[in-house]
Amino acid sequence: MSNVETLDDLIIDGLRIYQRIDQFRFSFDAIALLHFCKFNGHHRYVDLGTGTGVLPLVGTSLGAGHITGIEINSIVANLAKRSVIYNNKSHVVHIEEGDYRYMQYQLFGDKPFDGVLVNPPYFDHAGGNVPSESSRHIALHDEHTSLEDVIASAKRLIKYKGRLWMVYSAPRLAEAFSILRTYQFTVKRLRMVHGRIDKPAKIVLIEAIQGGQEGLIVEEPLIVYHRPNEYTEEVSRWYEG
Repeated sequence: MSNVETLDDLIIDGLRIYQRIDQFRFSFDAIALLHFCKFNGHHRYVDLGTGTGVLPLVGTSLGAGHITGIEINSIVANLAKRSVIYNNKSHVVHIEEGDYRYMQYQLFGDKPFDGVLVNPPYFDHAGGNVPSESSRHIALHDEHTSLEDVIASAKRLIKYKGRLWMVYSAPRLAEAFSILRTYQFTVKRLRMVHGRIDKPAKIVLIEAIQGGQEGLIVEEPLIVYHRPNEYTEEVSRWYEG
């Protein structure tokens, strides 16, 4: 039963997505990132480590012109490809199976993308328990792919003055800032995400510009829940009904 497949309703623009219970499944972090992005209908974007393709599918419904998703896990990449077809998104979404850290320029051309979306592994593999299931380990913990791997890959693929949007661990924010600066990304917008108004932020949403000028906007915090299992008004608006 471990390879049971589901077709899940995203409750956004009528979209549905194929997932398997034995593979990593997308989380709220991805949806929060999508609503932090400011897409352009004429621009092309790339999602590094797309998983089942939730960022490209929803992103193109929120205004992105085209999104390429890159995924190393062949099982999950196949699910993403099928979801693209199911949702009639083949003209605006492309799924490429492979390891974005080593992809050659010939595949996409020289810095072809206007923006990069990243929901990287952000738990320290050396600090605490890690999942025994391989796909969750790779998706959540930075032993296989470090944040520096991610940002270095983003720089190779993004145009000068292009934008990078990332969701990351709030306690590791200083580390993220340091690596982004190393690769000439300037953080321009920041939003902390709190499960409840009285709880510390666990994740943070970051927008950075390749070669951008200094000047940081810290937006009001995003509060997810009023009370257990009840979304705040802002989060509720993301979902139909």
